Amino acid sequence: MKWLMLGLGNPGTVYERTRHNVGFLSLEGLVRSLNGTLRKAWLHPYRSASGYLETAPCLFVQPLTYMNRSGLILPRLMRRYNLDASSLVVFCDNMDLPTGAIRVRKGGGTAGHRGIASVQQHLDSNEFIRIYIGIGRPERGVSVVDHVLGVPHERDEQLITQGIRRAEAAAAALVQFPLERVYDEFNRKDAHPAAP
Repeated sequence: MKWLMLGLGNPGTVYERTRHNVGFLSLEGLVRSLNGTLRKAWLHPYRSASGYLETAPCLFVQPLTYMNRSGLILPRLMRRYNLDASSLVVFCDNMDLPTGAIRVRKGGGTAGHRGIASVQQHLDSNEFIRIYIGIGRPERGVSVVDHVLGVPHERDEQLITQGIRRAEAAAAALVQFPLERVYDEFNRKDAHPAAP
């Protein structure tokens, strides 16, 4: 394997379409585009699939350990496939981005995201690539927890779906082109989706 693509989210149907699960949804979309299926191996707390993204061999993984413990599965996987932190691409939500916008970034802090914090802790490195998908800030009177664990209304859902598709395209670009080129294409402000 050359890349490990990790989608962050919470398992179970109650969380399936929530804002916090956009990382899961992005990974599922990538695997579907390759005609693959995420499967849970016996005694392993994750679903996975393997395939070629463009021409790059990739392992696609969804942790089943809940968001705050997303990194638990990584040390064994990284050793098994002889990967380092720079070979890891993490898909996750970000409240500081407008709904549906994406940002690609290597390194940096956790931005208050507990899933990213867990990945960083268990890797003992922050030198992995993140693909953030914007879910926007809560509306007045709505708590952060209710916002991230809520299902977006129709307008936001359309924007988030556009963001997920762009996140998938950014992953395909990452395995082909230098990081700076991917930044230039996907981090531009004019690349944000327009409200329907």
